[in-house]
Amino acid sequence: MYTRILVPLDGSRFAEQALPHALNIAAAGAVEIHLLSVAPLLDDQTHSVVDMYPVYVYRDYMVNHASESERIKLGLQDYLDQVVRGITAAGHQAISAVRLGQPAEEIISYAGENNCELIVMSTHGRSGIGRWVYGSVADKVLRGSATPVLLVRVQEQTE
Repeated sequence: MYTRILVPLDGSRFAEQALPHALNIAAAGAVEIHLLSVAPLLDDQTHSVVDMYPVYVYRDYMVNHASESERIKLGLQDYLDQVVRGITAAGHQAISAVRLGQPAEEIISYAGENNCELIVMSTHGRSGIGRWVYGSVADKVLRGSATPVLLVRVQEQTE
């Protein structure tokens, strides 16, 4: 039985499709659900700005890098706080964290530092050129993590 499950979220409905799976596993006992959002930093020339979906902005256009990073972190934390409220209302324990960095590396690092026993995350299931162009955080986590990973293929949602 798992006692700590990590669910990485990026603010999208696609990523949130992993939550029901994590909650079903958590229903088996006293499980702490860890929610992690990572704002990706691309390189020295760019900085990621996240309001609900990642948007990339050149650092040259940002007036104050430190305050912009803090704004990003606060925005992600507000989002995670809403998700935590929903999870606790359903009777589960939840913890949230926000990091800046490369998403796959930060997810793997967080899981190890917090002794998470399972990572539950969504994947778009890209292949071929799409995977090559966009990369795959889920694939990098799956290949690089010592922690077991449950990948949930997202379903297209019509509104």
